[in-house]
Amino acid sequence: MAAKLKALARPFQASWQQTMLRIRDPSISLPFYTDLLGFRLIHKYDFPEGKFSLYFLATLPEGVEVPKPGTKESENFLWTMPYTCLELTHNHGTETDPDFKYDSGNNEPHRGFGHICVFADDVYNACDFLERNKVSFRKKPDEGRMKGLAFAYDPDGYWIEIVKRADTHKCGRFTLAQTMLRVKDPKKSLAFYEHKLGMSLVRTKHFSDFSLYFLAHLPVGTEYPDPNSEEASDFIKTFDFPVLELTHNHGTEQQESFSYHNGNSDPQGFGHTGFLVDDLNEACGSLQEQGVTFKKLPHEGKMRGIAFAYDPDGYWVELIQRGLAI
Repeated sequence: MAAKLKALARPFQASWQQTMLRIRDPSISLPFYTDLLGFRLIHKYDFPEGKFSLYFLATLPEGVEVPKPGTKESENFLWTMPYTCLELTHNHGTETDPDFKYDSGNNEPHRGFGHICVFADDVYNACDFLERNKVSFRKKPDEGRMKGLAFAYDPDGYWIEIVKRADTHKCGRFTLAQTMLRVKDPKKSLAFYEHKLGMSLVRTKHFSDFSLYFLAHLPVGTEYPDPNSEEASDFIKTFDFPVLELTHNHGTEQQESFSYHNGNSDPQGFGHTGFLVDDLNEACGSLQEQGVTFKKLPHEGKMRGIAFAYDPDGYWVELIQRGLAI
């Protein structure tokens, strides 16, 4: 057995807290995620002056109690929790426009964000359940080259991968397993997420024309196998928290003009990932010293207590003061 690695202390006590997706109609998207996939609504904000609302949903471990959504208690839970959620952003009025749609991030020439993923105890049973509830699929478990996994569509056309959880960790429900982003140069992207945000590289997988890199915020001191080992493949299937999957299509790093679409200019869809930090000003100052550029610093704009940095591919990375109160 290969020597174990150990998760180190994270800069700024950073923890991956969210993935944001824009949605057209919350009356359709919320039941999809809560009723079919078992997410729980943790908190919501309505900003009538800005004409948008935010909904935060998560697949929490069994036994975790959540305060009533929309309260100060649920707000505090949201901005202090050690879990990762989906932030669904609704811009008011899109639900009444029959022609309005968001982009999934998988269409040329605007590829970038790829999908979110959920674990299931049994992929085939999970797909049968979703199909009975009129969910459409891009790929069924026995279709294509990759057997045993599936891709469903959410109400906005975002891809949701469904993969099998380890048999030793069955829990009878869906759990959030990953967010996938395409990256131009894995050396730059891995350095950003590992060294600047303290994530651990827990699995790598190489194919003839692309490679996959899986990162996670493991509890400090956690021992984990060599990311290139088969043991690592089994290890990540036991997680009750998601990984960040970075997909590298070989050769893009050599194309000077190549870039991915970050989802925030037309066509919009995916918005950002978000990380809680203990001291937002300190974190932003340190990252600036390391050459990270920012879209928004804590003192800029109307919203205090948050900042937006750019990762090496131009994806927005929200930094949030732990314990934020809006």
